[in-house]
Amino acid sequence: LRRAWKFAGNETLGMDTIEQEGSAWSGIRPVPRMIQNQLGHQLELHMMTLDKKILKGIQGMMRDRKQWAVTTIALAILLHTRELDIGRNLYWSRYADPAGFWIHPSKPKFLIEEATISCNSLLSHYRCVWGLTPLSLNWSLQKSKDMVANEERAIKFIQRLQKYVQRLGESYKIGHEAGNMYRDGDPDSVGFTISSLLFKKDNYEAKGVC
Repeated sequence: LRRAWKFAGNETLGMDTIEQEGSAWSGIRPVPRMIQNQLGHQLELHMMTLDKKILKGIQGMMRDRKQWAVTTIALAILLHTRELDIGRNLYWSRYADPAGFWIHPSKPKFLIEEATISCNSLLSHYRCVWGLTPLSLNWSLQKSKDMVANEERAIKFIQRLQKYVQRLGESYKIGHEAGNMYRDGDPDSVGFTISSLLFKKDNYEAKGVC
């Protein structure tokens, strides 16, 4: 999605390699645009199916407090995926597209708002179910270990996560707004803006995205 589809075999359909320096496709022999569109659409449909399965799985894990560590990882990855999607669409929402490269039926700003609502829903659900209690507990105590059935890997993960979140907080890297952090053409620049809200004590709603 970020660098377009390209040929994997010997067939090129007569397409040449792009040699323009500075181009995102430099050195790549891209698939024709109409085929790109169809492949992208099929991938998007597949991703929608996977998204439903992932959300259903996370919902099930949230019912079991022993799954806190796994659920936290899964949700952080899902939120990170959402924020990168937002990063990809921010450019198109801010600049005109006279050449007509944008082909999605929905406007970029609508997709950004949709992704933001999804993120805030996930954050609220997570906070209502668990809050930040696991990160505030002393995991050296047996009563804390009992919460995860004395699972050593889970305990070590939570202890490492506690230290990591503490370092992030001390260096002011939690809760930045995607709209302020975004650099033109660089979706990665919004990384950890929304996903870091999992570990914010208050005001954990994603704002200032556009």
